Amino acid sequence: MKKIEFTGAALALFASGLLLAGCGNSSKANKMEPAEYYSYIENKSIEEGLKSTKSSISYEDGFSGDFDLKLSLLKEGKALIKTYMGAMAGSGAPTDMDWLDSVSVNGNVAVNKGAMSAKMSGSVNSAKINFDAVMNEESACLRVPELNKSFISLPSSFLGGMSGLDVGAVVKSYTDYLTSIPSYAEIASEVNKYKDAYLKYAKDVSKNTSNVTKSGSSQEFTVLTVNFEGENAEKMVKEILTLVKDDECIKKFLQSMENFQRTVNSYNSNAPFSYSKFAEGVESLLDDLDEYGLGDFSNFKMDVFVNSKDEICGRAFRLADTEMGSYVLTRDGKKFGFDLSANIGGSKMSIVGDGTCKGNLYTGEYTLSEGSNEIQKFTLENFDAGAAKKGILKGTLKFTPPQFAAYQVALDVNYGDSAAKYGLSVLQDSKKLATLDYNTKISKGSAIKLPSDAVKVEGEEDIQKYVKALKFDELNKIIKKVGMPKEYEDQLTGTVDGLSKQFAE
Repeated sequence: MKKIEFTGAALALFASGLLLAGCGNSSKANKMEPAEYYSYIENKSIEEGLKSTKSSISYEDGFSGDFDLKLSLLKEGKALIKTYMGAMAGSGAPTDMDWLDSVSVNGNVAVNKGAMSAKMSGSVNSAKINFDAVMNEESACLRVPELNKSFISLPSSFLGGMSGLDVGAVVKSYTDYLTSIPSYAEIASEVNKYKDAYLKYAKDVSKNTSNVTKSGSSQEFTVLTVNFEGENAEKMVKEILTLVKDDECIKKFLQSMENFQRTVNSYNSNAPFSYSKFAEGVESLLDDLDEYGLGDFSNFKMDVFVNSKDEICGRAFRLADTEMGSYVLTRDGKKFGFDLSANIGGSKMSIVGDGTCKGNLYTGEYTLSEGSNEIQKFTLENFDAGAAKKGILKGTLKFTPPQFAAYQVALDVNYGDSAAKYGLSVLQDSKKLATLDYNTKISKGSAIKLPSDAVKVEGEEDIQKYVKALKFDELNKIIKKVGMPKEYEDQLTGTVDGLSKQFAE
């Protein structure tokens, strides 16, 4: 799973660097003073970044999300499983999975203040079963329509059982948390507020030109070096920390997150996070700043690599002349080079690669390393830099896990503002063994109402009456549609028959 998380991060990091153009100095770079030009390109970069991340969905009014997750097992994958399972036959495992073609879950999850709903469908091959739920602070309405078309309405407190968990309070705090996610307008306001505070102190700027070569690809950049030293650096940090301390947007979001965590962990007096601890931490930093200053952090420099279209193609961060991290993307005709590195805990982590581009599409080979030790190689194919500038992440990532050298993993990503498609494939000798597809689509939410015809439960007798009416024979019909081996089918249907008799008593 960590490999998948890393590959997603690699896509995002690469996207941040793909603001490419020709070589040479910009006319604005020649006409403006260094500090003025730096302010211009930083404002331009942030403005374009905000445009690319502009969302049409406001979580404040709730949201509705459709999803579809499907695992498919292909012919070659079944043959491979049969080989391994055959070796385990002595343990009683099945010797093949020829009967299994796909497993899928799809549906809709909606959230609004104080209420949430889920309408889901799960299937194995052609056998399908559904589950519906609508919940608010007081009630939870549930049903499996194949077993009973009527919802059963339970007090939310009932679902907590012996755990003492107040499910109604969890629903409220969770929906409050989700609907407190800042809107695009709030995020833009926050970004610009901190950007303006920062740029007030970014006045010590020098400018030169440099020809930078990465992985054999060279490009000439305007290099702006921004210096933060002594009192100027301390004033900047102090102003930004003061803004954080008094930031109502941050406070609102973090307090809703804290409330949700406290509700879920109601039995644990030590919540993993609290806004008060966060605020105390900021206050402590401000006090230390007044008493001790920034120490080694009072000598900070940043190099900004700008191409001829006033686009930032890289940065390097130095603390007391020691480089702490950097990234640079160079382009030379149809070739490009990429270098990302960071010193973490005394160890240097890096991603280095190169490749070719055709229009806005980039394909390259990359290596993730720790010091001189290679951790993972991967390929990024058909990354769409034009789409990335519009907030759409498109590309295919491929890698071979070191511990499974015979296999290759391919991840296709098409991520936009309100919809996303992910496709994960496992291959052997270029033949697909299995695929995992996940699609989502988010839209504006609406009011969520409990079903008016739900069967209300007021005691154990009402529950028993509802359970006795469940159509367990329909569940067995669904099991038989799966097409699994007879011995496993008989075991499952036998278990269902046993439950049916137990609830009928």
